[in-house]
Amino acid sequence: MDRVSIYEYDRKNRERVVKAIEEADGQILSWSFFAKDQSKFDFPAGTRSVFIDLSSLFYSEDRADALVAPAELMLNAVQKEQSVALYVIIERQYSKQVQDLLYYKIDKVLELESFLKIEKDPIQNIVDVNQSDFDNILDYLNQNLFGNELFKKRLKEELTKYRLFNRIGQQPIFSVLICGASGIGKTEVARLLHQKLAPEEPMIKINFGNYSAQDALNSLIGSPRGYIGSNKGELPDKLMRSRSKVILIDEFEKASKPVYNFFLQLLEEGKFTDSLGREYDLDKYIIVFTSNMPKEKIGEFLPPELRSRFNYKCAFWPLSTKEKEQYVAFKSERYLEKIRCECPEIDSDLKASDIVRIDVSRYSNMRDINGEIMRQITDALYEQIVE
Repeated sequence: MDRVSIYEYDRKNRERVVKAIEEADGQILSWSFFAKDQSKFDFPAGTRSVFIDLSSLFYSEDRADALVAPAELMLNAVQKEQSVALYVIIERQYSKQVQDLLYYKIDKVLELESFLKIEKDPIQNIVDVNQSDFDNILDYLNQNLFGNELFKKRLKEELTKYRLFNRIGQQPIFSVLICGASGIGKTEVARLLHQKLAPEEPMIKINFGNYSAQDALNSLIGSPRGYIGSNKGELPDKLMRSRSKVILIDEFEKASKPVYNFFLQLLEEGKFTDSLGREYDLDKYIIVFTSNMPKEKIGEFLPPELRSRFNYKCAFWPLSTKEKEQYVAFKSERYLEKIRCECPEIDSDLKASDIVRIDVSRYSNMRDINGEIMRQITDALYEQIVE
């Protein structure tokens, strides 16, 4: 029996796929259009190609065998001679599942983006950027992250090593574990890298402070089919919604042993499979793990085999008085500059130093300092903004 090829695409590229199909006088249709087994289909005049998307079949279906019949109808339609070219497409995370179910009907799984000649994904990763862009990214981090100078120096060294060994297939993921008190800049590392690599994308953040220890792994990657209260998992969901190559794992010390075992395997292999059997490849991703525990106590909750998987482990220290003052001056001027863009009526001669005066010795948490900066700027400009 003749078999057909299907085309897989990245869900994050959905809009670009639709645009490329429409520009080629094609249409993308849901499988439900072809739900009836018939020999011919009527398409709008001028349609040159039709792409049948099977993805929605897999969104909430718990019983895999129930998907076979409608999917097989689509493949039968492609095999029959039609007035237009027919192609079956599916989101990449479901392609292996449909291929396993319909192995007797499917020949190959090809990449839809390549078939449509869609240009390379504009989202950058730390490995493929050129040396000049790499230097610019680290300069941006250095300028916006205050204190912890040794960390910034070592981070550049470790990322340089990672870029080299990833290219020869020896290190799929770059992982860093940052320990230290709350509010001293740990999560800012991930935010700054994300802002330079994928500024238009949602940030991928997992906070284990929001998880219950008992169901942490299910909450992270999803619970098995048929499980009461099952879900698709926060990590797969956010990976599908964002093309960013930076992941922030916050409050990692609150994760459970099964979660530690999950990351042990992920950091080794660079891939993971969710509860529904879908594989996710995290090659060229940066994962920033943070913990509010002191560095000396890390061994109390992280097993040694997992600690050895991190490419870089470090502790952040509270900022000095001088570093806090530099932070206040920098943030104040940045806020005032942005406010002027939104409110041109603000006095152009006004300087942030004229309105923001903070005794930094009273603060250890940089979030508290940031809140005070915002409060003082608002108080000083309130009347001008309201008017």
